Amino acid sequence: MVRTYDLMKEAKLTRATTEGLYKEGQWAQALIGFDQLLENGVSDGNLLHDRAVCIFQLGRQKEALRELDKAVDKEPNNPYRYASRAWMRSALKDVDGAISDYKKAIELDPEDAISLNNLGLLEEQYGHRKAAQERFKKADTLLGILKDAGVDPSETEPAPSPPATEKQEAQPQEKKGLWTEVKAVFTDSKQAKAFFRFVRNGFRS
Repeated sequence: MVRTYDLMKEAKLTRATTEGLYKEGQWAQALIGFDQLLENGVSDGNLLHDRAVCIFQLGRQKEALRELDKAVDKEPNNPYRYASRAWMRSALKDVDGAISDYKKAIELDPEDAISLNNLGLLEEQYGHRKAAQERFKKADTLLGILKDAGVDPSETEPAPSPPATEKQEAQPQEKKGLWTEVKAVFTDSKQAKAFFRFVRNGFRS
């Protein structure tokens, strides 16, 4: 019996179908579709980015980072490309590279609260608490987290978060669909608020 995977390689997947597979966390199947689209001359920034994420989720992390570089080169003025690469570099323990990319993302979009928060978390690992706290305060202000909680931002300092353990850092490869959740944080302020609280609480609900 021919496997479904082999049948999909022979089929011509549309972009809509491919993106649907990607959103569902069907990484191997989505990658087939993205490869087919590339063969047909489609190579925009979104496709290159999503294809790199599929490769990352399939355990080929270093290859994925090289592929994500292509998305950055394709759209050098898109802050989300740098933020995505920063997340991936952080997962690969390239803290310096992640910090550099988050700073670039913030340079292009000073109101990118997620990048501000994540940059602060990385700066804390180097002991730069003052700089990290400034990032947190700005991120909190942008998203209105403290205002919603009825707290004056000028009187509050976020508790430092512990560095991620090896188990936590491995989650992006192991947990199906995690990238979809992380990507949603970049675009949904409500999810971002919940995510911030989770991270600041030491990765506990």
